[in-house]
This record gives sequence, structure tokens and C-alpha cells, in this order.
Amino acid sequence: MKQIITLLLLVFVFFGCTPKQTVELKLPGKKERITDLNIKKEKPLEVTDSSTVIEKLTPIDIKETTGPQDVIDVTPAIDGEISQSTIESNITLEDLKIDEGKIKVKIAFIYPSSLVEKYAKSSLDTISGYLSYQKADYDLTVIDCTNESYENINSAFSKVTQDGITNVIALFTPSAVNSLDKLVPSDVKVYLPLIEKKDSLSDNESLIFGSISYEQQMQKLNSYSIGNNAMFYQDSYIGNKLRRAYDSTVNDTRVTKQISKNENNFKNIVNDYRLNNSSLFLNTDIVKTSLILSQLRAYDVYPKLIFSTQINYDPMLMLLTQDKDREKFVIANSIDEINKELKDEIITFGGNIIYEWVDYSTLVGVNYLYYGGNSSLIQTKIVGNQAVYNPKLYKSTDVGFLEIK
Repeated sequence: MKQIITLLLLVFVFFGCTPKQTVELKLPGKKERITDLNIKKEKPLEVTDSSTVIEKLTPIDIKETTGPQDVIDVTPAIDGEISQSTIESNITLEDLKIDEGKIKVKIAFIYPSSLVEKYAKSSLDTISGYLSYQKADYDLTVIDCTNESYENINSAFSKVTQDGITNVIALFTPSAVNSLDKLVPSDVKVYLPLIEKKDSLSDNESLIFGSISYEQQMQKLNSYSIGNNAMFYQDSYIGNKLRRAYDSTVNDTRVTKQISKNENNFKNIVNDYRLNNSSLFLNTDIVKTSLILSQLRAYDVYPKLIFSTQINYDPMLMLLTQDKDREKFVIANSIDEINKELKDEIITFGGNIIYEWVDYSTLVGVNYLYYGGNSSLIQTKIVGNQAVYNPKLYKSTDVGFLEIK
């Protein structure tokens, strides 16, 4: 019996003194072995509500290497503690996913509300829609300078300089050009949607002019004239501007008639036999144009062709007139085709770049400032600090405007 007990004691002693078994993990290019690999279980996330928590395992990417290996502590962090492991590896730039991000775009929008308030909101919506389309990180500063006095313009650009802004879109009229020439810093680019370069004597390279050219539109329309020209114009700022563009472009004018702002009865104006078989130019707003078109037909006066500029490129024309009133009507338009996604984004924000030329001009400007030059995104280019438009001719149908090829 004693011998049996002695034998059992010897067996226990033998196995108790045997070394702990090791698990050898061989990594490529490494002969050393890692012993006693202890993997701790990560605690689940604690939540305070009754929602289901789905734990996801985060895979560990192991890259093979033929160089010397570093020992890495693979123990996961517990309770928010980060393990104090040291990771030394040969990381190249290709191994890193660098998010370069986007440079913050800083633009100021300046407008004198007492003069151009009706354009301001839609132009601002166009800028916002464009920057949204670009997914830009931007700061848009809006400055209402109330009017175009030297003091107010100076105050507006002082704010621009103070905020470190170098790109500006400003809805000033030609009357502000002299002040702008003196006040705009040389390191600031100012795009002016409402002004043509020919309206300025300034050679200031900081000023970029964006207005459409009514003279170019008149030239395009005049190329279809059969002579025997007649012209009606409205006694207003835009009406007189159109009259000047007409006078500088069109010859052989047989009839010229001015229409007062309050004129609504056009019998004495349209009931003129000289208008028959004429090329009639209407430099009038859409309401007066619509009335004139209907009155011409009512009094059986039939011009050969009736022309108008951008001022009547408006879908309201189809609502205010009948199809027969517009049969001989031809309109010039300088707004070009636009990327559909960009157009939809701007429309969503409230801009009207399809029919409002000021909005389209604003788009041309913000695109130029954004890229620091012309880009393929917008067809209209800026050459010699002036936006260069390509006017096209359209006829109106019951569903909209159709380009005349």
C-alpha cells in the first residue's frame, strides 16, 4: 500500500514540474515566437435606453513584410483606455488616405438696396445654389450699402478688407464705376453683373464686367431685318438704354415712337399704315409689349417681323398674349445652356438662371471667381475683364421658346 501511494506522489510531482506549454506564432520573415498570448474580452457598449446594441468586430489588417518585425501589443482597449503599445512601421504616403479637404471660399455680395433690391435676393440665391452644387466650404458675407454714395461704397469695401475677402460680387449700376475705381483694393476681384465694360473708362484690372450687351442683341436681330425699320421704346431707364443700342446699330428707320410709362391705350400708336410690312423693334417691357402685339392684330396692322431683346425673354409672354399675336415675334437671348444638375440646384435655392439674365450673369461671375478663371462648367467666358455672351434668336410657342437655327 505504501508503495502505491509513493508511486502516485511521484507522478503528481513529475507533471507539476513540467514547463507551461507555449504556442508558437510564426510571422513571415520572423523567427522569434510570441508566448503567452492573452486575449481579453472587450466589454459591450453601455446604453441608457432600451435600443438594441449590435457589436461589430473591427478587423485588424496584418501586412506582410520581409524586414525586421516589431512587437505589437494587440490587447484591445477596455473601458475607453488606449493600450500603451508602440507601433513602429515603415509607412509610405501611399499607405495613408489623406483627406486634403477644400480651401474655404470667402465671397462678399454687395448691393445698394434702394436701387437693385428686386435683383438682390435672386442673385444671392444663385450664388448659394452654385456653392452648394460645388459642395464648397464657404463663407458668404452679404453687405447692403443702401445706395451708391462714395462713403457707403467705401464702408462696404472696408468691411471686405477687414474680413480678408478677395472675391466680391457687387450689384452696382454704371454710376458707381468711378467710386469703385478709386476704392477697390488691388488684391480684390470685383464682378459687376449689371455693368458693361464699355460703360466704364476705368482700366482697373480688379473690376470684371458682367452685363449682357444689348448692342450685340440688336446686331443679331438686325441681321434678320428686311429694312423699312420701325421702333417703339419706353420712356424709362432700360427703355432709353435700348433706344441708344438700337440707334447705334440699326439704320433705315422710318418710324420711331416713344411710349410713356402710364400709356395703356395703344390705338394711336399701332394704327399706322407705315407699320405694315415693316421690321418693328419693340424696346418695351413685357406688359406693354403684350398689349402692343394684341393691338396690332386688333387693328389689322401686320409688320413683316417683330423684334425684341432680352427684356421680353419671359414665359409670362405666353400667358399675356395669344399664339397668333406672336407669330412674327423674334426675341434675342444671351443666356446659354447650363449643366442640368447645376441648374436644378440653383433653382432649388430660388435662383432663376433660365430667364433672368442678371442671375445668369451672377452665375458667370461666381464661377469665374471660384475657379480663378474660366472653366468648362459655364459656356460664357470672361475675356479682357468682360463677360462675352453669344446671343441667339428664339420664337415663342404655346409651350415656351424655341431657338431659331
